[in-house]
Amino acid sequence: MRSSVFVAFDTETTGLYPGFDQIVEIAACRFHNGTITDQFQTLVNPMRDIPDEVVAIHGITEEMVRDAPTGDPAVRDFLEYIGDDPLLAHNAPFDERFISFNCHKFEIDTPSNPVYDSLLLTRRLFPELKSHGLASLTDVFGIPHTVKHRAMPDVIGLRGVFEQCINRLEKNKISTMQQFELWYGDPIHFSPDKYDLLVTLPEEYKDLKEAIEKGVSMEVMYEDRSGKRTRRMIRPQGLYVAYGNLYLTAFCHLRDANRNFKLERIHAFRIVEETDGSELLDQH
Repeated sequence: MRSSVFVAFDTETTGLYPGFDQIVEIAACRFHNGTITDQFQTLVNPMRDIPDEVVAIHGITEEMVRDAPTGDPAVRDFLEYIGDDPLLAHNAPFDERFISFNCHKFEIDTPSNPVYDSLLLTRRLFPELKSHGLASLTDVFGIPHTVKHRAMPDVIGLRGVFEQCINRLEKNKISTMQQFELWYGDPIHFSPDKYDLLVTLPEEYKDLKEAIEKGVSMEVMYEDRSGKRTRRMIRPQGLYVAYGNLYLTAFCHLRDANRNFKLERIHAFRIVEETDGSELLDQH
């Protein structure tokens, strides 16, 4: 295990939902025998706003990413950096989803690297701890981690946490990569296919697709999570599937921001033309 090469990585984003939210930072470090051998870090221009509540968490502002590369070149550079080494991330499914979405969006060849989740790993190895968040773990183990929720300090802190994991694995007589793989079970992998668009849209949504292709605005009747329906003027940007649901990404004039709309909650819509006085088209 100690002689194996791993790459720890982390992403910072505009929020929780790939496709609607975007990456704003990627960092990684390669380590071998407990020593960091090289590092990768880039800010990423998400081409959208960064909510104030998210800036309060990681401190990355729109001004900081204005001249940064966008998702396409940033993710390609990251994937080139990792090569075929095994990967490590804390709450790995979160980071995997954002990298996978960008691979789907920009048609990037998907690497086959195994991705091991250090959150799962520490929960199994240190069940006595009350919290397995990265900040809590670095505090418990005395690992320097003064800047939290920035990608590079997080991956360096994660490398230290993984060192503690190796110590406990060795106490359990797990000291080789083969033994670790058998003990850990199936890692996750980057899987952009889960974001594929439906090949055939439901017939009632054909006009939505046309509005996206033409870049025109639409008026929709949208039902929020509370069941309240409101008329909204939107400019559609794209359709995608995530977790079995079809979503529309659009700029919402009501909220003055990009928003994600679950298609099944759009009850009526119309394409807006100049001097257009047509009624909304019911969907249900």
